[in-house]
Amino acid sequence: MSGRMSNFADRIIKWKFFRYCFCGGIAALVDMTVFFSANEIFKLHYLIALAISFTVAAGVNYSLQRKITFKNTYKKMHKQFPVFVAVELVGLLIAGVSMTALVEIFRLWPTLARFISIFIALAYNYTANKKITFNMMK
Repeated sequence: MSGRMSNFADRIIKWKFFRYCFCGGIAALVDMTVFFSANEIFKLHYLIALAISFTVAAGVNYSLQRKITFKNTYKKMHKQFPVFVAVELVGLLIAGVSMTALVEIFRLWPTLARFISIFIALAYNYTANKKITFNMMK
């Protein structure tokens, strides 16, 4: 039985979307920590806090996704990183619109809205990075 469990665990770990979510989860923790600090402690507007937390988390996310999820070996990171950021900026737009709706219309706490917006942008970010950033630039 342990051989089957080990085999199952190996398949799960090899699954790109799982790895993407794991690495993205680490980046999301960084994002949420920075967002919470900027918005709750330093009292910055939630969209300014979003821009700051996005910037910090994007660097963490790029490094983890490149090495762990997509195992990308493209040498010209100075060309690849701007593509990643462009893809992520669309995700930021999706997050910003969803956060604005969640905060302004549904009156959610900005930190909860940020958490939900991460999941709203997840499908787009995964698909775009898989097909554009880490596929076209190998």
